[in-house]
Amino acid sequence: MKQPEWLGNAVSVSLFAVLAAASWGLNEFLRRAQLESVVASKEGPNTIIENPRVTRSDMQGHARYRLDAKKIYFDERADRSLVEHPVMTSLAPDQPKTSMQAERAITTQQQNRVDLEGNVRIERSAFNQQPAAQVRTSRATVLIREERAETDAPVLIERGASTLQGIGMRMDQKTGQIEIVSESRMVVPRKNQP
Repeated sequence: MKQPEWLGNAVSVSLFAVLAAASWGLNEFLRRAQLESVVASKEGPNTIIENPRVTRSDMQGHARYRLDAKKIYFDERADRSLVEHPVMTSLAPDQPKTSMQAERAITTQQQNRVDLEGNVRIERSAFNQQPAAQVRTSRATVLIREERAETDAPVLIERGASTLQGIGMRMDQKTGQIEIVSESRMVVPRKNQP
């Protein structure tokens, strides 16, 4: 009588061991499959942020720029972000207020380089003896830390009542200077014209 009892116990323990091993194996397989599906995607953004407002400060903690957008697609692995409908506004009290907007932007170099594309508009308020200025172009590159913007595309600049057209532009926020690189043409209205 003791032998069949021993055989039953051995079968039960063996079945339990097989089920435990199968359960562990299935669990491990599913865990790895889930991790691989999350990590295996080498394409596309890591994070998508809707309607963000991002403020960038200087080393002393003073706000320098604010970025508002419709969406930001951030890809940490590539150090790159795609921004839909960005509006960048300068917040430095010692400089003229400047606003830059476009249909889209690509940021790289740890968000220092911003390549604006599609219906780019840069507006700078009047300061000191300089009139307000508005720049229109199809694309421009902004270097945040250097506080510069430039393009090699055709541009139209309105400064006060004057209009300036040309190819390529450099704008330095620190000095307040805007210059056309080539083929510049300026239209200055006569004093008796509106």
